[in-house]
Amino acid sequence: MKRAWIFLLVALLLPGTSLLAQSRMDKPNDFTIEGLGKCALYSLAYQRMVAPQIGLEVGASMIGGATAGAGAGVFFLSGGPRFYFTKNNASPFITAGAVYISAGSQAGFLEGGGSTVYMYAAPGFEFRSTSGFLFRGSVYLLIWSGAVFVWPGITLGITF
Repeated sequence: MKRAWIFLLVALLLPGTSLLAQSRMDKPNDFTIEGLGKCALYSLAYQRMVAPQIGLEVGASMIGGATAGAGAGVFFLSGGPRFYFTKNNASPFITAGAVYISAGSQAGFLEGGGSTVYMYAAPGFEFRSTSGFLFRGSVYLLIWSGAVFVWPGITLGITF
């Protein structure tokens, strides 16, 4: 009877550990959409793994648009590295980088138009399934003009 329980336990746990043993380098590219996050409301991003635990990401976002007489259009361009703590498909990570903003606005910190750059840093957790689904959760520290803002980010995407 004891052997049956050990066999059942091994049969249940072995597939789970084999999923975690796969590498992000099997599917080194990902395309994602992030809600909230480093670009305020959303961003579309592409990441390429350059080493088993290092990825480089570039992203963009556009909010608003110009109207006759009033309005605002804000364009975000972001980029930076992501460092993973393990080589597995489920891993905590830390990321940092810069966001360039170009805007024409009649309100807010970019009133009258212009551009600026702010920095970001974030710890987080990523899960990549073998089927290609990706999930990331992050807590960003947005650093702009001597101030630090805390902002969450939830990312969904595909790996290939």
